Amino acid sequence: MTVQADTHVVMPDPKAAFDHLLEHMEESGIEPERLGNGSVRITHEGCRLDIGHSPRGLSIAVEAPSANMLYFLKEAAALHVAEVDPQSAQGLMWSDGDQSAGSPVNFQTLTLVRRAEVFPGMIRLTLASDDLGEFAQDGLHVKLMLPSDRSREPVWPSVESNGVTRWPDGEDALHVRYFTIRDVREASAEIDIDVVQHPGGMISDWARDAEAGDVIGIMGPGGGVPPAGSANMLLSGDETALPALARIMESLDASAGGHVIVAFPGNADPTDYLPETSFEVHTIEPAKFRSHVRSEVERLASEKGFTYAWFGGEFANAQDLRKLFKGDFGLGKSEQISVAYWRDGVRGDARTED
Repeated sequence: MTVQADTHVVMPDPKAAFDHLLEHMEESGIEPERLGNGSVRITHEGCRLDIGHSPRGLSIAVEAPSANMLYFLKEAAALHVAEVDPQSAQGLMWSDGDQSAGSPVNFQTLTLVRRAEVFPGMIRLTLASDDLGEFAQDGLHVKLMLPSDRSREPVWPSVESNGVTRWPDGEDALHVRYFTIRDVREASAEIDIDVVQHPGGMISDWARDAEAGDVIGIMGPGGGVPPAGSANMLLSGDETALPALARIMESLDASAGGHVIVAFPGNADPTDYLPETSFEVHTIEPAKFRSHVRSEVERLASEKGFTYAWFGGEFANAQDLRKLFKGDFGLGKSEQISVAYWRDGVRGDARTED
């Protein structure tokens, strides 16, 4: 079952807007399918986005396997139109109606049930939900949020008439960051989210100090569908990628194998965290990971060769390894992915990023 929506955005120069959006896709490494009517199509993880133009405006049609994923698609489309023509984007209306009366369809609050130290530097939050909804099927990543001023009652996000999330600002601003769902237990209506400890991080500090019954906002999930398995895979990542790596390894069938390179403290055993598989696990001390991961990847590649490569971690590492995977390793678009979970020296903000 799929859900759909479409819109027609009237604007002064639709062709220029269309060309700008197409250029942005190509700069981002997205290769849209050219359709016979002059429009383009992007497909990803069961979702579809079609963009075309006429003398009067842009036409946009989106399709997704769930209301949650449709929300992300509609918002992304509206935000990209706003980059070209903010006024036209503000007046954009979707065919499935105006949802600005309430919260985003993929937002809810979760209650802390318990927390535990999984290994030094990693805290597991077990959170309860009245409705797990699509957490078990729509992706690995969610946005967690707290009031930036913890002394204030939270004002949660709402929706603009054009489908874009309306984030509270000023004294009511929210601190929003991406995290990975480590586990979903539908029978008990609980999810686990593992949080790397870094003093001064608001959600990291909340994870350290929160008590059962405390509430946090969540939006999602989205993105990060695990790759198809092969017998010769390379999976690598720093501490922030460990939950995603564990989810990926759990999802692969028994025929999948290869090597895993992770940042992991020397006083802990990675096999206590990662699932039991045929993968050979290599660890690098977290403080040395960013400077050593490329050489370790190259060493293993020279000995083994890989048919698939995945990396998650700091932005510069991700950029560097993406070039290595595509260039030196010769891996195609569907054979490699390199994801930036954070950027050194920059405080991330997940309010407008997907």
